[in-house]
Amino acid sequence: MAKAAGALGELTQAVLELTGGQGRLSTAMSDVAGEQRITNLIVRSQITADPAEKARLVSEASRRMDTPRWRSPHDFP
Repeated sequence: MAKAAGALGELTQAVLELTGGQGRLSTAMSDVAGEQRITNLIVRSQITADPAEKARLVSEASRRMDTPRWRSPHDFP
């Protein structure tokens, strides 16, 4: 997963450099970090054997997925 996260970060950086969107870098990187946290919660829920812990992790992941994302003024409508 670390390789995928690194590759995604490099791809994001390359696209932003091509488009001149340095102002959007912080928004893009925070989106990547948020998605990684959700993925980690889902993976941990699949690994754990404790049903209560599994339910807590899935609940937290779905809460984070359903929470509206903060929109940067640099985002296109």
